[in-house]
Amino acid sequence: MAVSTAERPKRRMSETLKNYWLDAALLLAFIIDMNTRFTGIPVHEWLGAAFGIGLIYHMMLHWKWITSVSKRLFGKLPTLQRVRYVINLALFIMMVVVVITGFWISESLMGTLGLPTTDNHFFEELHHVSAELVPMLVAVHLALDWKWIVTNTKKYVLRQRRK
Repeated sequence: MAVSTAERPKRRMSETLKNYWLDAALLLAFIIDMNTRFTGIPVHEWLGAAFGIGLIYHMMLHWKWITSVSKRLFGKLPTLQRVRYVINLALFIMMVVVVITGFWISESLMGTLGLPTTDNHFFEELHHVSAELVPMLVAVHLALDWKWIVTNTKKYVLRQRRK
């Protein structure tokens, strides 16, 4: 007797697969959001806010690695892990600066939410400078994780297309 789809137990998505698709979505959002001429300021600001939420979830998925490496940072740790940690930390700091300063200089998002913004040149300049550093850090972040990206693309995307 065949089991209907309603009776089948639901399979949970693996942490790796969740992480893979979240990373893909974050990268796509990042690429789109960096081009404000394409999106316009309102979409740029809302997408940036959504990106900030996605970044928090990304950090939660990696929390075990973050705490593990943080404890061993000044002890016994492979050099590549230490480099990855420093790049990821710099990227996280720059992303936080970009998102927070984006809220402070918002032209659309904060007004829609009824919250005040500031017309401060310092925060605007800080937003733009940190936004210029982020793509370089993202490129290094991707390069350091390239093997993981290729392996999981083959496993979850290319293998699925063949089926």
